[in-house]
Amino acid sequence: MTDRCCLSEVPEDTKRLRVAEYDSRRIDVQRVLSLLREDCVVLVRKVGPDQADQVVSDVAEGLDLSDSLKLQAAFATFKGHRVNVGEYFMTVNSRNDYQFIPPHSEGNSFINMQLASFFCYENSTDGGETILMNLDPDASHEVWGRLREKVMRGRVGDRPLSRQELLRARGLYNINLPADTLKPDDQILREYVTEFPGLTVVDVLAKPQRAHSCILDRDLYAYWDSVGSIDVDSAPQFESLLRSCGLIREPAGGLKLQELDNAANRRVWSSTVSYKDIFRCKLTVRLEPGDLIIQNNLTWAHSASNWSPRSGTRSIAACFA
Repeated sequence: MTDRCCLSEVPEDTKRLRVAEYDSRRIDVQRVLSLLREDCVVLVRKVGPDQADQVVSDVAEGLDLSDSLKLQAAFATFKGHRVNVGEYFMTVNSRNDYQFIPPHSEGNSFINMQLASFFCYENSTDGGETILMNLDPDASHEVWGRLREKVMRGRVGDRPLSRQELLRARGLYNINLPADTLKPDDQILREYVTEFPGLTVVDVLAKPQRAHSCILDRDLYAYWDSVGSIDVDSAPQFESLLRSCGLIREPAGGLKLQELDNAANRRVWSSTVSYKDIFRCKLTVRLEPGDLIIQNNLTWAHSASNWSPRSGTRSIAACFA
């Protein structure tokens, strides 16, 4: 745990990070599940890569997420930006020198991933802290109504699509028709002609909808990557948070925000939403080799500070379910 004093409006709450012991090649899965249901982040120390795979498999099984865990691992290399490094773990997205990763929950509302886990192989840089941001369950509907999620919608013509076409459209475009039909308040960004006569697929900015957390058994808003990474107002807040905590690394002369932010080219919407309105606390963790983090992907957004090039190696793997 970092000992740096942070002046951010999102307070540090070290009590939310709970250690679960890994002993004699086993872990108390029921205790891990109990901690997750208290909305804590679980840290398991001194495990190997194979052991990390087994731990997340056992936890996923306890949450009835085994199929999702296997599916996400199978699709790890689908877009070409990740590589499998274990049975379930995969490399994290690459970034340019000095770039940080702003907070987000992995995926989007269509995929609805419930569980996130991170395993540390090496972390010898002069930075690279992991910052976990806990969403405030009492954040108002009005605040979330000012955010937007970038999603795909379908505009269907007079010809009804067959069941086979609906299934193919789901796989190709991540749309579940008729639920994902274009809505009156969607803000259209781009339209695509499809292989299906009468169906147009549209990139839109849509108001976020609550998702069901199987861990907490309740519906809540999630700060999906498709929400946090498109918001122009997120990046300067994260930079400010890192600077107030002394966690920014940059060359002499400094860098522009666009050079620090790894999601800069994806930002298309200004929400005016402040971190203090949606996050109730954070955890700042410097992962060490053999550390395994397990968290609720809907209620905890993950992010990372940057580091100086050639100051060391940061090798972190991730898995999701």
